[in-house]
Amino acid sequence: MTSSMIRRTRLPLLVTAALFSQGCAPAPSPGQSPGVVSSEHAVAIVRGRNIVRPLVRRGSGVAVAVAIDGRIVWSEGFGHTSRERTVAVSPAARFRLYSLMKPVTAVLALQAAARGEVRLNDPVRNVLPSLPAHYDRVTLTQLLAHRAGVRHYRDAVEASSSVACARAAEALPLFVEDSLVATPGSEESYSTWGFVLASAVLERAAGMSFDSLFATRLRMPAGMIHTARDTPADSTDRVSHYDVDSTGALRRTPRLDNSCKMGGGGYIGSAEDVARFYMAVLGETLVPMRAVRQLLGGRDVFTAGGSGPGGEAVALADLNARMAVVILSNTGGLEQRIALARARELLHAVFEPTP
Repeated sequence: MTSSMIRRTRLPLLVTAALFSQGCAPAPSPGQSPGVVSSEHAVAIVRGRNIVRPLVRRGSGVAVAVAIDGRIVWSEGFGHTSRERTVAVSPAARFRLYSLMKPVTAVLALQAAARGEVRLNDPVRNVLPSLPAHYDRVTLTQLLAHRAGVRHYRDAVEASSSVACARAAEALPLFVEDSLVATPGSEESYSTWGFVLASAVLERAAGMSFDSLFATRLRMPAGMIHTARDTPADSTDRVSHYDVDSTGALRRTPRLDNSCKMGGGGYIGSAEDVARFYMAVLGETLVPMRAVRQLLGGRDVFTAGGSGPGGEAVALADLNARMAVVILSNTGGLEQRIALARARELLHAVFEPTP
């Protein structure tokens, strides 16, 4: 699912009575695992739980985190890490982040530009001269805006590939020889491979792997302590993944190696980690806000979404309200994707500070 930018939204006038029930935040129900529960936002948390609970599908799991003005005010897990186990989802549970990594890569590019390692509007062949000639006019700015003409996945088989990569440069043979699908800069054409190319450019410019780049410049400064590359390795805090089959039943998806997707969608992490990333961005810990606003084209609210085999992920950052909303699910499919996007907008409206 593509990331996008939207204007401010308000909660619709017609909502369920349950959504707007008043009172102090109650103890979580069985199957919920609270992390941060701010008493200051007790009423909003009650409403938030009513929004998120329906996202849990027949034994699957969901994690949510909301941050306001530099701190997480609510984080909670719902459901279980897998249908086969009765371990409750904790706020630290690691889900696939999918395209929620793309804003992370964009911030790393802004940092590299500030360091003088890259020029955002120069051809990427200046950094990677071995690229084919049709990349002569492709720039980092275009790659980050999905306007470079680099193709996306051909099909579900390619999207689910488990080829392993230690560095972003190792993934380039998977797509760089293919023709561009549009003239660079002429139109938007969503592409995860475009962000993989951006990851390779940043690697070469910094003289370190994308993993090392992320770890030193972003993972530690932003406190994304649970975020790591998505490989088949087991971990006790990682969720299992499911898709909905043609009968409506949940089907467990195989453990994939998404490491070649790098900064385009090759990482796992927690909802709290993603919220911390947005707090660091909104607090100008990572890059100046003027650079962020320029990248967003002057918009006040940025939304991002990611999907793939076995899950969905959505996030929102409100620059003026200094607020972020993150929801991660280990169930994939169009119905869940739409439900998460709707829940994201509702949580934004419920938690948005009153001017």
